[in-house]
Amino acid sequence: MDRRLTQFLAVAEAGNVSAAAAALNVSQPTISVNIRKLEEEHGVPLFTRSSRGVVLTEFGKVLCEHVRVMARLNDHAKAEIRAMKQANRPSLKIACGFTWWHLFVRDAIRDCATDAPDAALHVDICSSLDGLRHLMSGDVSCFIGTRVDNITGGMGFRFAPLLAVEDAYFTRQDHPLIGQVITRRDLSAYPRMDVAPFVNRHFGIAEPTGTPGLWPKEAPAHLSTNSMTAGIGMLKDSEAYLIYPMLTQEYFAAQGIGMLNVSDRPTHKIQIGTYTLAEKTPSELQIAFLDRITQVVAGERMP
Repeated sequence: MDRRLTQFLAVAEAGNVSAAAAALNVSQPTISVNIRKLEEEHGVPLFTRSSRGVVLTEFGKVLCEHVRVMARLNDHAKAEIRAMKQANRPSLKIACGFTWWHLFVRDAIRDCATDAPDAALHVDICSSLDGLRHLMSGDVSCFIGTRVDNITGGMGFRFAPLLAVEDAYFTRQDHPLIGQVITRRDLSAYPRMDVAPFVNRHFGIAEPTGTPGLWPKEAPAHLSTNSMTAGIGMLKDSEAYLIYPMLTQEYFAAQGIGMLNVSDRPTHKIQIGTYTLAEKTPSELQIAFLDRITQVVAGERMP
């Protein structure tokens, strides 16, 4: 990583130019000059200075957030290269949404394991926003999930669509509204649950209005979790409802979760696809996996 950015991050974390200089074993004037060059380059002040040290400005906070991502990517690249040297075998780390794991990613991973038995495979199950965060930080090389609107500019994500789906409304199977024809107005008396909430760690990846899965004018969530396992339990223990892809109906039914008959349910299609980083060259194993994903979906091997 550029040494000016390394020095900027050290000052931001230490809150003091002298302490950062000592930690990096460089002179204080060198760091001061490089910070000033960064401020000139961006045309904004990055720190507010006082007798006790320095504090990031709002502009500095934005830069610091991105520099931390760059530092993590650098660390992950080193770790990945080190692991490859030690293991001397290919590896694939992916993230995907809960629904897509059950419908087609599991099949693709199984096929990849068969075709490349010596490969190291890792799967994270997470929401779209967490998946993009894992992708940006270098924890995974691709993410399969819902297309996210309002992604922060300059993130460098590449999206390839796989299929389009509709959302539905789910509750426990003995919910008071099960078996009736209802409208969304009827749901206003019941809490809504969110299994992909927008939280602080998502700032810098997308704007809150870009959170997938929330229809316009939908009630704010009363219950939330980042775990579908916990979410199913919360649905069973409450009168809450969940907005989730209709393709999950069969799996949910086996878990004691039913689908509501909502007459004015929005039926516009939501895109599902694969995210990768535009600037990162995919490995042969990643290319084979993504090809397999496309074949599985196109071949209608989904339940």
